[in-house]
Amino acid sequence: MSEKNNTTNVVKKQYHHLTKDDRVKIETLISLKDSKGKRLYSNTYIANEIGVDKATISRELRNRIKSKISVMTGKVKNKPYNAIDAQNDYKYKRAMSKAEYKLEKYPKMKKFIEDKILNDKWAPDVIVGYMKKHNYFKRKGFSSITMQTIYNAIRYNIIDVKVDDMRRMKYNPKYEYNETPEVKESKRDYTIEKRDKEIDKRLVFGHFELDTVLGKRDGVHECLMTITERKTRYEMIFKLSSKSADEVIHKFNQIKDFMKKNFDKVFKTITTDNGTEFSEFKEIIKDTKAKIYFCHPYCSGEKGSNERNNEIIRYFIPKSTLIENYSYEDINNIANWMNNYPRKILDYKTPLEALLEEFNDKSIINKLYKLQEVVNNV
Repeated sequence: MSEKNNTTNVVKKQYHHLTKDDRVKIETLISLKDSKGKRLYSNTYIANEIGVDKATISRELRNRIKSKISVMTGKVKNKPYNAIDAQNDYKYKRAMSKAEYKLEKYPKMKKFIEDKILNDKWAPDVIVGYMKKHNYFKRKGFSSITMQTIYNAIRYNIIDVKVDDMRRMKYNPKYEYNETPEVKESKRDYTIEKRDKEIDKRLVFGHFELDTVLGKRDGVHECLMTITERKTRYEMIFKLSSKSADEVIHKFNQIKDFMKKNFDKVFKTITTDNGTEFSEFKEIIKDTKAKIYFCHPYCSGEKGSNERNNEIIRYFIPKSTLIENYSYEDINNIANWMNNYPRKILDYKTPLEALLEEFNDKSIINKLYKLQEVVNNV
């Protein structure tokens, strides 16, 4: 049979690093001896048991068995093979054989990333996107880098950032999906299905998402009302004395009083969930041209921008923390941070920068910019 027509399957052995369990097995098998002190199992037998070449076993025993000098006699003797010592020796040599981490080569870039995470609370993907957009990779002391490299640097303590300093490395949420209840009769004309499909494209400013964020659930406590603009992701956060329909209506009346004629220019639609605090929804849009819509029950993803921003708020105000512990200034600072945080979805522009591109009328921009601070302090 010619070489060309040879159909024999050749199984190519894969390179295999010995594990701790492999080394324990080696130590066990080579320690078993007969009455004359001769090993019961050869290197070939051990190699077949582990699934490696016999040369791997020979090399392991040759390289990992250490010598010691007897203090009394001065003679050199070999120490017996020890799985733990062999594994530690392997780990040390593997670590020393690796190339230097990129962030260790560029201390200036390393310091920049640490500052952005610890001081500015930026995520690795935002840092990389911002550096690309502003040509940081061409600057002296910087180099191209990926988001995954930064995450690995955190996990392996290459930079002075801990997992607890991050927003996205600590949580593994599990969602429970319940049977969707029937929409109430009073809301059937206001379901999200009635909303113009063009709004889904996020091409026009003025379509907002609305929700509340709680501190402690037990008892009556202050909460937050969050409003997110769909196109720019611009965020407004208002404190409520309680999670109630009266408080939501009162806060919207304050917003309308401050915005005056500009309210209808800014607020075209509002999409929210089916929480009881929005039960008097017609009062929210009373005397305005704005329209209001409700997500399907248990479908919070239909107002995903607001839900995403609420997750960011949770980084600053964890669950089960009293909202009363945070001043109006604290709340305003959180919103300002969010509106000045570069977003990948906006090509690493900030929501504030995106907002400024929407209006030529500076009076509207000023009203929106001051809205939260003024209303929160009323």
